[in-house]
Amino acid sequence: MHPSEELFLFEEQSPFQVSNARPEFKSECPPDKKIKVENLFEFKRGRGDLQISIAAFLIAMFFFVFFWTQTGWENRKLPDDLGSYIAYQFGVTDIEGRVVRFGRILKESWVAPMLCLLILVPAAILNLRSSLTVHKWRKRFQQPTSGAYEFSKYVAALEFAVYFIGYTFIVPILGYLFSTLLLGSFLTWRLGYRTMRWTAIGLLTSFTIVVLFRTILQIKTPISIWLYDQLPEAVRIFMLTYF
Repeated sequence: MHPSEELFLFEEQSPFQVSNARPEFKSECPPDKKIKVENLFEFKRGRGDLQISIAAFLIAMFFFVFFWTQTGWENRKLPDDLGSYIAYQFGVTDIEGRVVRFGRILKESWVAPMLCLLILVPAAILNLRSSLTVHKWRKRFQQPTSGAYEFSKYVAALEFAVYFIGYTFIVPILGYLFSTLLLGSFLTWRLGYRTMRWTAIGLLTSFTIVVLFRTILQIKTPISIWLYDQLPEAVRIFMLTYF
């Protein structure tokens, strides 16, 4: 042993140790965790939950405020005898004493919104209360509470909505076939699959979609397509019929 190696507690710490073994490969990606089926439906409150809960509460209050004026509630007819009115609405009896069909109240325009609000408003209040409790707990133990990262993901998702809107605009120009091939190959590239193999897969998948929905199921597309109008009449009719 080299005299200098006595300074080290372990042999692998010695700079004079020579090893012919190849270093092991270490991935920077964390190992996959085993996920149980029941964990897929497990509800957890994370960062940004309070902001989302506040937004849900405000939406519920919006519907609650306008319920009284926009659902026909203000135009309902309530007789002096409220008990008779309830019996009449549920079809137990008629105002004139005749027996009527059960369920008449369900035809009132305000009944369905009222039933929805009976669930929506208490759920929004209880959810906000629970979210506020978790938010205080996270602040107490110095856990992150900012929802900026979560909101950025929601905003980033709008990018693909823009792609779809653009796709609807180019269909009347290039036709369903070429527009779908263009969108399918572009989305494959946008998601990071940029090799020739994945480009071919994207094009083949897009073509299969066109054959399934347009050729076989005959889903309607715009009749006037600029690119098809430039083709000979026979080819134009064929493309409009099958692609």
